Amino acid sequence: MKRIAGIFAALLMALNFMAPAAARAVTAEETDTVSVYVDCGEGVSLDYNEAEFALSLTPMYGMYRIEKSKTLTLTASFEEGWTFSSEFSSFFSAHPERVTVTENADGSVVFVFSAVKGDFLTKDELGTVGIYATPAELPKLNITTGIAFSQITKEEWVDASFTLTLGTRRFESGNYEGTGAVKGRGNTSWGQPKKPYSIKLSSKASLLDIPKTKKYAIIPSWSDESRLRNYMAYKSALLLAGIDYVPKCEFVEAYFNGVYNGIYLLVERVDIEKSKINISEASADDLTGGYFIEKDIDGKIDFDADQWFDCPYWANQSKDYFVLKTPEPDDETLRAQMLAYLTDYMQALHGAVMGTSGESYDKYVDTPSWADFIIFQELAKNIDGNLKTSCYLEKRSQDDRLYMTAPWDFDLAFGNPACTWDNADYTHNDYYDCPDAQSASDFMVINSSCPWFDKLYDDQEDFRSALQERYAGYRETLIPEMFRNLHEGAAYLAAAMPRDEAKWNKDFSAGYEYLASWLSSRIDWLDGVWLDEAETIDLDFALNKTGGTLHFETSGSYPFRGVVKDGRVAAQSGNAGVNSSDSFVSITLQMQAGETLSFDYKVSTESNYDYFTFTVNGDEIISFAGERDWTTYTFKATQAGSYTFKWNFNKDYSVAGGSDCVWLDNVDYSGDTGLLGDVNGDGEVNMQDALLIVRFSMRLDELPLPQNGDVNGDGAVDSKDALLIVRFVMGLGELPGRRTEA
Repeated sequence: MKRIAGIFAALLMALNFMAPAAARAVTAEETDTVSVYVDCGEGVSLDYNEAEFALSLTPMYGMYRIEKSKTLTLTASFEEGWTFSSEFSSFFSAHPERVTVTENADGSVVFVFSAVKGDFLTKDELGTVGIYATPAELPKLNITTGIAFSQITKEEWVDASFTLTLGTRRFESGNYEGTGAVKGRGNTSWGQPKKPYSIKLSSKASLLDIPKTKKYAIIPSWSDESRLRNYMAYKSALLLAGIDYVPKCEFVEAYFNGVYNGIYLLVERVDIEKSKINISEASADDLTGGYFIEKDIDGKIDFDADQWFDCPYWANQSKDYFVLKTPEPDDETLRAQMLAYLTDYMQALHGAVMGTSGESYDKYVDTPSWADFIIFQELAKNIDGNLKTSCYLEKRSQDDRLYMTAPWDFDLAFGNPACTWDNADYTHNDYYDCPDAQSASDFMVINSSCPWFDKLYDDQEDFRSALQERYAGYRETLIPEMFRNLHEGAAYLAAAMPRDEAKWNKDFSAGYEYLASWLSSRIDWLDGVWLDEAETIDLDFALNKTGGTLHFETSGSYPFRGVVKDGRVAAQSGNAGVNSSDSFVSITLQMQAGETLSFDYKVSTESNYDYFTFTVNGDEIISFAGERDWTTYTFKATQAGSYTFKWNFNKDYSVAGGSDCVWLDNVDYSGDTGLLGDVNGDGEVNMQDALLIVRFSMRLDELPLPQNGDVNGDGAVDSKDALLIVRFVMGLGELPGRRTEA
C-alpha cells in the first residue's frame, strides 16, 4: 500500500510541471440524511414513522442522489365525507416506477416508495409529497335579489339577502344569513358570460373564516380553465415576507336567486381595515399618509368620479394614472390637497427611481415589498403585474417610502392560453423586449413595459442582489407552497367541478395539467437567471442512460446543456427566446445490423412553427412542434455502417410557445461503447489515464473521453477512479465493471 501511495503522490507532484487548463465541474457535496416532509390536506390523517421517513442523499447538480436503497411506507386514512384524490395527490411523482399505491376496502390507502441507490430526486419532488382528499360538498352561497341578475349593473348597488351554508369542510365562522347589497364588478371580465360581483354586507361578518368585513367579491375565473390561478396566488402569497397584506379567499358554489351559477372564489375586497391594510388614513393634519393607491390606465378611469392623479410614469398602450382609493374625503378642498400632495410625491419618486433627480431610489422605495412584488409577478408572468392595472400601493404617514401591497387578479397569469397579447407598444416602450404571456421564458414585468422595475433591476445592483437573495429563500418555502396549493386546491374542487363544467363547458383537468406543467417550466427558467450559477451538468452524463458512456457533440451559439427536468437529469436545447436560431446535439456511431439507439424526448414549443427534428444520416425521422410529454423512440440499424444522429430545435423568426425548448434523455446504444478507464482514447488503460483523471479532479484539465472515467460507478470522476486505475496497472486489482480487457 505504501508503494501505491507513493506512486499516487508522484502523480500529484507531476501536476506542478503542467500548465493549468479549463476548469471542471464542481464535485458533489457531503452525503446527509434528509427527512421527507409529507403534506396532507383537510380530511386526511397519516400513519407513518416520521423518524424513519428519511433518505441518505448527496446534493448533486441541484438534485439529490440516493446513496442507500430504502423503502418508505405510509398509510393515509380519510374522514367521513372525504375521499382520496389520486389524480391530484403527489407521492414521488417523478418516479412512478418506484411507487405502489394500494387502496384498501376500508377506504385507507397505503403508499410505498422504493428508493434505489443511484437514482436522483429533485428538491421539488422532496418538498411536494402530498396526500389530498376531495370533499363531498363545497360551501354554497345563495344571493337573492328583487330583480333578475341579468338586470344588475356595475353602477348601482342592488339590495340582496345572503345565505351561506357549509359543505363537508368545517369553518369556525359557521353558516351565515344576512342582508346587504350586490353589484357587478370588473372590466373585461364583466363582459364575459360568467360574471363577477361585489358584495356589501349590512354589517361586518366572517364568511368561511375570512376576517370580519363588509366588503367581499365573488370571482368566476371565466378565463381560467383550471379555476385555480387566483386561489393558488392568494394562498401562496401569504408567505411573501415583504408584503404586509394578501387577500383571503375560499371557494363556494354560487346560486343566484336559487339558480346554480357555478364555482366562484369568495375573496375579501382590498381596503384600509385593521384586518387588511392596517394604516391610519391621511387627514388635513397629516397629508403624508396613509393612502391606499391603485395603479390604473386610461379607459378604466372615471375622470368625474375617481380620485385620480397624474405621474410622469407612462409605459402602457394607454395613458397611465394612479387612483386614490382610500381615503375618500367629503371635503373637496381636502381632496384637492391630498391629490396635489400625491402628484408631487409621485413625481419625486419617479425622478429618484429613474435617476433624473439626484435623490437615492431607496428614499422612496421599500425594497422588501417591491422585490417580493416583482418576484411574485414574475413567477406568475402576470401581464397586468407590470404596474399596468389592478396593482396596489400604500403610502404611510411620515414615511417617504412607497410600499407594494395586496397582490390581485391572476386570471390571465401563469401562462394562461387565453392571454394572447403582450405589453408591447411602439410609442411608450422598447416593444421588442416585451414577451408574450404564454411562454415560460423571459421577464414579464422587468422590461420597458414597467420602467420603474426595469430601471431598479438593471441599474441598482443592491436592489437586484436583494431580489435574487429573496428568490433563493422563496425557492425553499414559497414555491413548494405554490405546488401544494395547486394540488390541494384541485383535489378540493374535484367532486363539485362536473356541475360547473356542464354549465360553462370548461375542461378542469386539462386546465390543471397545463397550469402545473407551465409553472414547473417557469420556475426552471427563473432558477436559471436568479439562482447562483448551479453546478455544471456534464452533457454526456445528462444524455446517457444510467451507466452509459456515449460521447456527444454540441456546438454553435446555442448548444444543448445539462439540466434538471421532471425529476431527471436531461439535456435541454439552448435557444429559448432566440428567434431564427438552431440548437443541436449529435453523435456518430459505427453500428452493426440489428443494433439499436433509443432515447427519450420531450417537446414544448410553438405549435406548427418551432420544430424539433431528429435525423439519421440527414434523413428526417421525427419532426414535431407543440406540446409532447416524454416519449421514447428506438432506431434500429438495417445494415452495418456509420450512422450520424442529430437532434435539432429550430425556432422561426417570431413568437414563442410553451417552454420554448426540447429535452433529451436516456440515450442508449445496444453495441459496445469503449474501454472503461481509457479516458485519453489510446486504446489502453495506463498511468496516463490516471494522471488525466487527477488533473480533471483538481480542475486543471478536461477529459477527452469523460464517459470512460467513472471507473467505480459512483456517478463522479475523481481521484478514487485514478487510484483504481493505478491498482489495476500494478496488477493489484481489477476495474469494477470492465467491459473489455486492456
